[in-house]
Amino acid sequence: MVRERSRVALVTGATGFVGSHLVEALLSRGWRVRCLVRRSSVLKWLPVDDISLVNADVSIPGDDLDRAVHNVSAVFHLAAVTSAPTEAAYNAANVEGTRNVVNAMRKSAPDALLIFCSSLAAAGPARSRPLNETDEPNPVSAYGRSKLTAERIVEESGIEHVIIRPPAVYGPRDKDILAAFRLVSHGLALRIAPEGQRLSMVHAEDLARGVASAAESEGRGVYYITDGMVHTWESIIDHISRAVGKTPKVIAVPTGIADAISRADTFRSSVMGSKPLLTPDRITELTQANWTCDDTRARLDFDYESTISLPDGIKSTAEWYRAQKWI
Repeated sequence: MVRERSRVALVTGATGFVGSHLVEALLSRGWRVRCLVRRSSVLKWLPVDDISLVNADVSIPGDDLDRAVHNVSAVFHLAAVTSAPTEAAYNAANVEGTRNVVNAMRKSAPDALLIFCSSLAAAGPARSRPLNETDEPNPVSAYGRSKLTAERIVEESGIEHVIIRPPAVYGPRDKDILAAFRLVSHGLALRIAPEGQRLSMVHAEDLARGVASAAESEGRGVYYITDGMVHTWESIIDHISRAVGKTPKVIAVPTGIADAISRADTFRSSVMGSKPLLTPDRITELTQANWTCDDTRARLDFDYESTISLPDGIKSTAEWYRAQKWI
């Protein structure tokens, strides 16, 4: 447990969707927050007057990263690539970036706690029941494999640590689920998933509170954090439909067509140097029947409690998208 008087946090990936919510959660709980940012980072979602900024890149080992972790009591490592055209690109960011953070902590903050934000993708899809922390991981994508490898680096580091595996995360500032909101607002829902696909979900604010709670608890090891419910793809689309005031026509996209589209988008992103929305690996993930996990352990060890139901979270996310003119 990080004691209240010594709560100095370094957050990597602070300018991202989940990272920016975590920064807000830590500040609200009395942490002093230091954010690792690249010189090209957009600081739009960060409360810059309430934090300190350190220019460094987790993918580049060296003195800048060593200085960034110096004298912190906890490192929240969220910096990651979630969509990339090649497995090498995932490994460069997610595996080597984590290795660099671990090495910097060994050198400059060996007594600090490391909270690593992994992913349900590292464990892979569930079968007959939601996954728990005792299940053997079986990732089905390059992203999942890179996250699992990063977990192993953390576990073998000798550094005190907590690993969080969130499922699908949504909420204000997210640009991934935004595509579904935009399609539904235009009267369409493209279903790549099998009918009745089961999903665990968590709102970004709930996840941020859970991650902060992890650092303030005695819990160690691997944890899942969800909203405590199992949802179907159809129910999620229904909630989005209600939130945007449009009933969509559901179109089932054959896997072969989805794969062809993903390959075209991957090629486009590699040429343009941008993040692909769809990749063949992403199609593999989307076509799994069950992405569910059980967060009982976090609720017991962190006293974690989900406060945002899916209907309320989807509604408030749609309202935020409208305010930003994203939909």
